[in-house]
Amino acid sequence: MTKIVVIAGPTASGKSDLAISVAQRFNGEIVSADAMQIYRGLDIGTAKVTKAERELVPHHLIDIVDMTDKFSVAEFVTRADQVINDIAKRGKLPVIAGGTGFYVKALLGQQPLDFVASDEAEVALLKQKSLPALVTMLKAADAILASRVDLNNKQRVIRAIQIASHGKRQEDISRPTYDALIVGIDWPREILYERINRRAQKMLDDGLLSEVEHIMSVGGESIQAGKAIGYKEFFPYIRGEVTREQALLAVQQDSRRYAKRQLTYLRHQIPGLIWLHGTDAATKLTSEVKAWLD
Repeated sequence: MTKIVVIAGPTASGKSDLAISVAQRFNGEIVSADAMQIYRGLDIGTAKVTKAERELVPHHLIDIVDMTDKFSVAEFVTRADQVINDIAKRGKLPVIAGGTGFYVKALLGQQPLDFVASDEAEVALLKQKSLPALVTMLKAADAILASRVDLNNKQRVIRAIQIASHGKRQEDISRPTYDALIVGIDWPREILYERINRRAQKMLDDGLLSEVEHIMSVGGESIQAGKAIGYKEFFPYIRGEVTREQALLAVQQDSRRYAKRQLTYLRHQIPGLIWLHGTDAATKLTSEVKAWLD
């Protein structure tokens, strides 16, 4: 099995810096597992690594789709498998920087890939259709999947249509398994929240509003990128409905709540994860990787 290092943790915990440190120390390359950093043009609000940082260590799966595009977890895993295989073939260590816990879980083979995240607008349109019309759609999209679904259950038929449209059936997917060293960065809650607040302010100071305006110009809340924390909270400000300070406070609050959800998810959904304290995570991870590689 290909060895990979997976670095997970809540937003603003320092995953990117730790991934760069480990990749430099162990001749590695970084694979981003962040559902928002895949989008071109979303740089400031997603805390994307800078060009200078990418010159230090090669980064993959960043800036791979336009911000108006949809992107599924199945697509991520397919691309990540290819990139990891290429990195390993060249004798380098794949280092996964996991901003999206669900992506990490799927990559590690712990989540069936026939799951697709619900698109609220799409679901709303499907719900307006009659059950017979939905069944017809499903049979046209994937007759095999239709044969396995309760066609009298409208919710399950809608779900199956989404899988047929955006995902893949589990039995159709042949994937590698990985020998993964999985670590998470842990900070005391008050320190993590302060890091989150500072980062949100820095994003605003660095020109976040220009990205917000661009997202609004190409679809705003109607596109996947427009649902990201750090952007959606500023849409009311651009429309003149709240003050800049109120929008910033909303970003900070939503980011703190998101970090709490991320921690809960990682603790309950990623088996074998080793928690490292943020203050000495680099030193401890270096020791963990050395022992693991030996």
